[in-house]
Amino acid sequence: MSLSLILAHVPLWVWLLLAYLVWQGVSAMSDNTVSLRRVALLPLVFILWGVSGLVARSGGSIGPYLVWALGAAFLVPVGYCYGPRRMVIDRAQGLVHRAGSPWPLIRNVSLFCAQFGSVVALVMLPAWRTELGLLRSALSGVMAGYFLGWGLAFLRAERKAAMKQE
Repeated sequence: MSLSLILAHVPLWVWLLLAYLVWQGVSAMSDNTVSLRRVALLPLVFILWGVSGLVARSGGSIGPYLVWALGAAFLVPVGYCYGPRRMVIDRAQGLVHRAGSPWPLIRNVSLFCAQFGSVVALVMLPAWRTELGLLRSALSGVMAGYFLGWGLAFLRAERKAAMKQE
């Protein structure tokens, strides 16, 4: 099956998700102020995407869950340490002031491309279904782990802000 044929059959929601991730990343390159809810939404979306992908393709086998858990465990500390460090949280107004950075664009598009590429590889190389399934589980785990760590770091920063404002 040719790559052009595969790309022609990609669902519209996939392209919309890519457009959203690029838009989010480009807007994060400049200093901005957003709601607390909006900041919390992106990690939740990536975590749910990672978990749903795992459940959808595990087939009752424990292997994908183990690979997912290893990927998640590996990246939780990274997300926690390198997560939302350059934010000022105004809890009273429910706002987050973020310093601009190219990292969200690079991170979001890289994760999207890794997931998308693994699906394309699965379609083009069906004989590698087991190996590519495990790779997809690892990618989902890495993605969920990073954003779980990021979310925990954000909660830590939000609690610090709450204590300062009391």
